[in-house]
Amino acid sequence: MNVYIQWYHLYEDIRSGIISRHNRKGLSRAPLIGVVVLVIVVIVAGAVAAVMLTHKPSSTASKITITYFDDLSPSEANVTRNVIIPEFEATHPNIQINYVDEGASDIVKNVEELVQGGNVGPVIIGEDNLVIGELINGNYLMNLTPMESQLMSNLTLIPAMVHLVNYEKSVYGGIYFVPLRGNIPLVWYNASLFRQLGIQPPQNWTQLLQVAAMVKDKTGTAPIMFQGHGGASTYTELYQWMVQAGGNPFLFNDSGDVMAFQYLYNLSQYFTPGYIHGYWGSYKGLLSGEYYMIDYQWPYIYSVFASSGVNMSNIGFYPGPVGPANGDHLVGGDVLAIPRGATDVPALIEFAQFLLSAQVQRQFITLLSWPAVNQEAYSNLPSNISPLYHAEEEAMSTAFFREPVPWITVWGQIADQLFDNIIVNHAPYSQIPQMLSNANQEMYNYLLKNYNSTVAQEYEQGQFGPLYG
Repeated sequence: MNVYIQWYHLYEDIRSGIISRHNRKGLSRAPLIGVVVLVIVVIVAGAVAAVMLTHKPSSTASKITITYFDDLSPSEANVTRNVIIPEFEATHPNIQINYVDEGASDIVKNVEELVQGGNVGPVIIGEDNLVIGELINGNYLMNLTPMESQLMSNLTLIPAMVHLVNYEKSVYGGIYFVPLRGNIPLVWYNASLFRQLGIQPPQNWTQLLQVAAMVKDKTGTAPIMFQGHGGASTYTELYQWMVQAGGNPFLFNDSGDVMAFQYLYNLSQYFTPGYIHGYWGSYKGLLSGEYYMIDYQWPYIYSVFASSGVNMSNIGFYPGPVGPANGDHLVGGDVLAIPRGATDVPALIEFAQFLLSAQVQRQFITLLSWPAVNQEAYSNLPSNISPLYHAEEEAMSTAFFREPVPWITVWGQIADQLFDNIIVNHAPYSQIPQMLSNANQEMYNYLLKNYNSTVAQEYEQGQFGPLYG
């Protein structure tokens, strides 16, 4: 095996030297242009990797400890540690999994430090598709193109994930990540209260304002929870609202973006006071009467409610009200990637294959309420969870991705500040367009200073935006 690993790392070293010249801070959207040497190296490395990856660890091999970083809620991490990982270890006695639960930005920092230190070891990560671009742009990830056939040999990706893989191939010139799990936000509501009041869940933004006003009038409670505490939760939600208004969220100040902030300004009078602390973990007040709607929340809360003995007939969920331009939904979720310089690559690929298998992907659905990326996992689902997946399927039918630009964290910080100024602090309504134009200029100036004029101009021309299939 040593000779194959040496050849693979030689390929990685040569590839890294070439890609680094293309993948500087000024990286544009154009696909990386290969050179003859790279093509030859890829062919050789592909052949070597194919041989290398067909070798399974033998019963006499020394034990390997894989470090697996992922960003999960406590309930999700519990299932991963106590159900999924033990299943893998039971069939792979020579491989132990050291699961490390960290935030998405912390995983980025850890990978950067490991690669820079030159002592990565056997490491694989499950990373938010929002920030994976930061690691690709910094040349911290292994090019998995030679392993594509091994990774996806028994995997049929759902259409939305096929689009994501095709995007990374066209922009980054290869495969640096593989979809692991999907996620799509739904609107949740207190179905028992809605039945009591004789109202239906709102189907568009106009009805949402009307229903919110009616519920507040009947109950005396501001009914809507919004993820307003800042960070990725807030700017992820803002992104979808702006798209549904017809905007390009990255620009901040086109007509759809302005419309979305003006609408949220008016809707905020019906936000529960605790919305300023709202994030992806806010859902418990839905049945307690603290609030009666959540715009939006991830599907994992279904399994949390169900496992705690909640009568699920009291909880309603659906894709949510359609915006003025569309009812499109942002696809979240995580992807698998391997840091550049990682060792024991065959074992890492085996673990990745396991996580992508129909068996495990089905457990993602039944135990964690995650949308699976493996199409085969959806066959013959239990009847008690089928309604959730009908809602997810409907939302997925008009799905888009946030483009994983390396500067998305800076964009998110500016978006959070806008939310605080406009929604939380309730700036004068008339100032909203100008505040959004100022944010656009701030983002442009950042790109001009930290990237180059080409990237800044591409930004201003709207070339970065939501990705559709």
